[in-house]
Amino acid sequence: MTDAELTLRLHTNLIAFKCLQAERGSLRHLRLPGVDAFALPHYEDAHFQQVLFTDADALSAALPALTDFYRGLGLPRWRVTLTPGQRDAARVLGSAGYRPDFTVVCMGAWLHELPDAAPGVPVESVEDMGDLVEINVQTYGPEWRDILSIWRRPAPSPVHTVVAREGGKARSCGLAVDVADTAGVYLVATHPDARGLGLASAVMRGLISGARQRGCTATVLQSTPAGLRVYKHLGYRDIGPWEHWVPQGR
Repeated sequence: MTDAELTLRLHTNLIAFKCLQAERGSLRHLRLPGVDAFALPHYEDAHFQQVLFTDADALSAALPALTDFYRGLGLPRWRVTLTPGQRDAARVLGSAGYRPDFTVVCMGAWLHELPDAAPGVPVESVEDMGDLVEINVQTYGPEWRDILSIWRRPAPSPVHTVVAREGGKARSCGLAVDVADTAGVYLVATHPDARGLGLASAVMRGLISGARQRGCTATVLQSTPAGLRVYKHLGYRDIGPWEHWVPQGR
């Protein structure tokens, strides 16, 4: 599988993940030909507002509607995500007054290429996702409590959650979303008091094992700087940075 194929799978999976969030909570979704825009109206940070698109022509045609969508929600800034090689789209955005703001490392792998290793510490699949919400809040900050509250309800069938425990308490977690035969990994986090114990690696091995059992052939994710070493150790490869462009002077 090429990096381009993994990138396409991640792009498709991320849209599906965000659509699940929109169906279950306050995330707003605007669907245009070849473009999906998502917004959290109560958060002005551009990080929470994302546009995903298929090609430069679709993006160019959608720009006026995107501006109306976000401004109509009282949001001054949003991010448009470019996958590697989308230089035509970069020119479209540059001409419209957008500028690069930050990048995210994206990773993927064929499941048959990853070592079939045991988690190392006990992990379990769970339906109740309350622990996942709390661990992510402790990891990323209290503003995530409302954002992630949608996951306190039982998850729909494409979502599979794994937790690792220390001293009887859930201390690390993550979930996978299956789209076709690809497992997208999201919301991997370890409680600050339990870092350095190998719990995140155990959760990831649990997610990988579960994906294999369900017949998936590939796995994809977006990495924070803190998670990069863990994912590389597990066998994921860097498939290139995703650029995020934001409108300027609006």
